[in-house]
Parts: sequence; C-alpha cells; structure tokens
Amino acid sequence: MTNSKKGICLVIIATIFWGMMGISSRSLSMAGLNTFDISFFRCFVAGALYLLWILKKDISILKLDLKGILICSLYGIITFALGFISYNMSVERIPISIAIVLMFTNPIWVTLFGAVLFKEKITKKKVVVIILCIIGCLCIGDVFATGGLNLDMIGVVAGLINGITFALQIVIPKVFEDKYQKDSMLVYGFIGAAVFLAFFADFNNIFTVITTSSNAGNVVLNILSISVLSTFIANTFYVKSTNFISTSTTSILVALEPIVASIFAFIVFGETLNFIQIIGAVIIVVAAMALELDLEKCIHDIRVRLSKEVG
Repeated sequence: MTNSKKGICLVIIATIFWGMMGISSRSLSMAGLNTFDISFFRCFVAGALYLLWILKKDISILKLDLKGILICSLYGIITFALGFISYNMSVERIPISIAIVLMFTNPIWVTLFGAVLFKEKITKKKVVVIILCIIGCLCIGDVFATGGLNLDMIGVVAGLINGITFALQIVIPKVFEDKYQKDSMLVYGFIGAAVFLAFFADFNNIFTVITTSSNAGNVVLNILSISVLSTFIANTFYVKSTNFISTSTTSILVALEPIVASIFAFIVFGETLNFIQIIGAVIIVVAAMALELDLEKCIHDIRVRLSKEVG
C-alpha cells in the first residue's frame, strides 16, 4: 500500500469512528448515564491508553515540572472535559447530524483566536468563511422559517461551545509549542480531565446502570466504542494520517464526518433533516473545507493537468 493510500485509509477510519460517536453517546444517555458519566469514561479510558502508548514510545515525554503538569491538565479540562460535556448535551437535545455540523464551526473560532492571540491577519477569504458558517448555523437552526423554535436552543449553544473547545484543542498547544510537546499535553490533558470529571460523575449510578441494565453488554460496548474507537483511535489515526498525506487532503476527508454521522443517525434513530437544514450543513462543511484549501493553487493544478491531457 502506498503512503497516500495509507494516509487516506487512516483518516477515513478516524472519520467513521467520529461519525459513530453520537450514536454511542445518545445510547449511553438512554441507558441512564448522565453527561458527566459519559465524559468521564471518554477521558479516563483514552488517558489510560495514551499513557500506555507513551510509556512504550518514549517515557521522557512524561517528564514535566509541576507547572507543566498543571498547564497540560488545565488544557485537558478546558478542551476535553468541557468539550465532551457540551457534545453530550448537544446530541441529547438536538439531532446528531446537527450537533456534528455545529462542531464544524471550529474554523470560525480558530480564525478569531488566531487574530487575538497570534495577531494573525483575517483575510477576505476567512471573512467569507465566517459569514458562510454563520449563515449555515442559522439555516441549521431553521431560524429563517421557524425562528429556531423547532430546535432546543440549549442543545444548539452546547454544539457551538463544542466547536469552540474543538478549536482550542489546536490553539492552546500552539501557545505552548516552545515549552511542551503535543504528546505531553495530550496524555496529561486526558488524565487531568478525567480527574476533574471524577468529582462530578455519579459512580453509584454508573455501577447501577452497568449491573442492573437488561443490556449491560451493550452499555459496556458503547463505553468502549466512544472512548477507545471515537476518542483514542480516531484522534491517533487522524494525527498519524498527516504523516502520509497533506493537511488539506485530511481536512477534506474529515469533512465527510457530518455525512457519516447523518447516515448512522438515520439508520439507528431514524433522524432526518429538512431541506433548509441540509443546505445549512452543506454550507458549513464546504466553508470549513475552503478555509483549509488553497483554491488558487487547486485551480492552477487542475488547469495544468487539463493542458497535459489535451496536449
């Protein structure tokens, strides 16, 4: 298998696992676990697996002073704990496909954070993308037709907060890139988030749900699915894919996630979107892809290929 095919396979697998995330989250919620319980499992299991991986890869990655450990742990609490909580709240209250698309508003937040923290220039292209994402969000909320009355606004806000925390997963490591390795921030971030969430998780409820549920096996499988497949493996494969293919190619393939999530949501829960909401989802996904792509270079490459074929 060529490197490009290997990279494409890795990111497609990651996308499929991310697309399954909403199904597992809602299934666990329906089984009786609350938002904090589900988020705790995601951070705890993923953190344990990352720790084992680091121990095998390079134990020196764990060698940080107390300040470094606290910063990395705070990174995890902000991005993982708050992000997972807001995601779970979102998929509990609004259609899974909409929750996933709202997560794709992260290019807006990355752009704004970049301008504030790193003095990055907001180009015309970025302004257009931000406007398109806002229009897409309004369409998804069905604001133009119903004023958003058909959607739970808490779920929508939670989805947008998830998009912000998703953006911060990229932004915060950039702030500390000269001090801490990304692997260090990941492992301590997940462990710190798990410790934080342990104060809010209802372990008696978790024990009761697992031991008394008529589908205890299904509960355990969903816990493993959302923590191992949709968190640890999906994130690892996504990062690994960039070693074989360009980040722009990766971003295009990841943009398939809302489509995958919509298919799973339709098969399992029978969820559908109206025409305006579908248009909004398409606008956000295309805008997110456009931000990652150098459109002028793409057009130039297409012209070169066409001229060679004609010649």
